[in-house]
This record gives sequence, C-alpha cells and structure tokens, in this order.
Amino acid sequence: MPDESSQQAARPAPPLQPPGSGSTFDAMIEARVARLEADVAHIRSDITEMKSVIKDAGRDLSDLKVGHATVVERIAHLPSKGYIGWWISGGLAVTVAVLTIMSRLGWLVGTTPK
Repeated sequence: MPDESSQQAARPAPPLQPPGSGSTFDAMIEARVARLEADVAHIRSDITEMKSVIKDAGRDLSDLKVGHATVVERIAHLPSKGYIGWWISGGLAVTVAVLTIMSRLGWLVGTTPK
C-alpha cells in the first residue's frame, strides 16, 4: 500500500491562475516575465550585432587571403641566393679578367714595366 507522501507527490500541482487576480504572486510573475522579455530583447540585439561583426570579419579574412597569395606569388619570383651568388661570382671574374687584360695591354704598349 503506497504511503501518503508518495500519493501527494504523484498529484499534479494546481494550475496557475490567470493574471489579474490581484495577488502578489501574479505581480511577481509579471515582473519576472517583463525582465525576461527585456533580456531577450538585449540578446536579440547582441546577436544581430555579432552577425554583422562576423560578416565583416569574413570580408577581412578574404582580403587577407588575397593579400597573402599576392605576397607569396611575388616572393616566388624573387631571385634566390644561389642566383645572386652566381652573378656576384661572374662579376668578380669579369672584373679580374678585365684588370688582367688591361695590365697585359699596358705591358705590350710599354706604359708598365715587365
């Protein structure tokens, strides 16, 4: 046989009375609902603002991707260290060759001693 406390727990609570009965309970509920409605309005405005910020961030990210691709492409066309080294070595070799030839020519012409 079920005890009395379990029977009371199984019974549903009485339904809420419609507003306007004049009790303080109704005024408290109405105040809480009004506060919740105001909070929801703030949440909606915050979400709307967040959506616009996210859209702007997406556009900025797209611009950043394009800029990054441009920089990568320009870097790919820069000369490498090896390429620069070969040109410097070649320039030095040509300079030494020209100086050697000039000194030989001076010796042949007789402007420099043997």
